[in-house]
Amino acid sequence: MRMTLVAVIALLALVLGLSGCATWNAEKRAPALGQFVEIDGARLHVLDMGPKDSAAPPLVLIHGASVNLRDMKLALGDRLAQDRRVILMDRPGRGYSTRPDDGYRLGVQARLIKQAADRLGAERPVVVGQSLGGAVALRYALDYQDEMSGLVLLAPVSHEWPGGVAWYNAVSQWPAAGLLLRRLVIPVYGQLAAKGGVAGSFAPDTPPDNYAEDTGLALLFRASDFKANAADLANLKAEIIAQQDRYSALTLPVAIVTGTDDRTVSPDLHARQLAQEIDSAQLTLLPDTGHALHHAETEAIIAIIRNLETPQS
Repeated sequence: MRMTLVAVIALLALVLGLSGCATWNAEKRAPALGQFVEIDGARLHVLDMGPKDSAAPPLVLIHGASVNLRDMKLALGDRLAQDRRVILMDRPGRGYSTRPDDGYRLGVQARLIKQAADRLGAERPVVVGQSLGGAVALRYALDYQDEMSGLVLLAPVSHEWPGGVAWYNAVSQWPAAGLLLRRLVIPVYGQLAAKGGVAGSFAPDTPPDNYAEDTGLALLFRASDFKANAADLANLKAEIIAQQDRYSALTLPVAIVTGTDDRTVSPDLHARQLAQEIDSAQLTLLPDTGHALHHAETEAIIAIIRNLETPQS
């Protein structure tokens, strides 16, 4: 019995040690970049860039799954902020943002992001969302389109799809096994699998040099961040099903952009279908382009954002 207790204590010490090292290393290499905004008990990490007196509507950029605001900053934020106000946020629960227990819900994420933008005085923004961030941006528009100037969706998740989620995202929802997964397996397995995951997301395109380091990808392998990301993905289909019949109600200017070779989010099931349901939508198909289109076709997407028609007041 004594030996068993010693072994359990040793295992717990190992688990906590690995998790603590992963967190310390990740946060040292990719510290918070912006300010923190308190919204309804959540603490959102927000980066407010560019001139606040620009005549163009401010931009709110919403990142996808498994990344943080650095991804959108690297691809679009730095360029767009040269002459326009750009607000980037770690989605609730991701990066350096916290969230309530129901923070995986698209409506909750959209509300918290909207309230943070309001707190910063960003009136009638154009909201830009990529991948899962596109699903959040869609919900933002469904709930608040009268307070927006436009919506840009990059390879968005918009409709129900066949299949489930990766095993580790499912297991993360289990009480005991999920805890061990996040504290023991992910700090090691995640680092080893990250390179292949990035390559798969970008394919057939090539990731930028030092992409993982520049975007702070290791933040994902912290226990709290991985738990939130896994919950987002595990609950996403149900959240999408709950909102996908509402898209025809959108009347604001909408630009939908997708890569024809996207192997992560099907262009046919999502972007093409969505464009058929929104009368005001303009669909752009980027040939020979994968899921990370905001990195692969930055110039084309910046042009689409800049040229998006804004409604007359």
